[in-house]
Amino acid sequence: MSLGLQRGKVKLTPYDPVWAALFAEEKQGIADVFGEKLLGIEHIGSTAIPGMDAKPILDLMIAVASIDDYEDEGTILEKVGYTFGRDMREEHQHVLFVKGPDENRTHYLKLTTLDSQFWQEKLLFRDYLISHPERAEAYRQLKHQLLEQYAGERAEYTDGKADFVKKTLQLAQEDFLQRR
Repeated sequence: MSLGLQRGKVKLTPYDPVWAALFAEEKQGIADVFGEKLLGIEHIGSTAIPGMDAKPILDLMIAVASIDDYEDEGTILEKVGYTFGRDMREEHQHVLFVKGPDENRTHYLKLTTLDSQFWQEKLLFRDYLISHPERAEAYRQLKHQLLEQYAGERAEYTDGKADFVKKTLQLAQEDFLQRR
């Protein structure tokens, strides 16, 4: 398997087309245990962007009617190997579940709702980078620069991407409005 990274660390791996197949497998397993409670499931993050170097951790986002019942969803997710990570409802409109031990984290799953800003922005960012290779390349270069600058420490690496992500979302929203 081409996934796995120690919790809190950053390592970038060249894009692996296997990630799309791993997402498809994971999607099916989650859909099987959730049934009708599952309103949407998406592959997000850098592993979802063809050609993008990424932390070898598969990022997924699932939508349910309400994340206030996240403990019930957590019980369902345990059936496919996930454990509760963090309640990020107040700040980021999702609840995080993880797969894999701290020494070799393989999956991040964000539980949210279809109408959340979180859901919309994750898809907008992913789709914009897929359709704008020059912006994706700039992101790839920034990620490598930050990795070198912060020696693989996750918090600083993530913070260093914030302005780029914000600007990309602005460009994506403008692009979306122009195409309407």
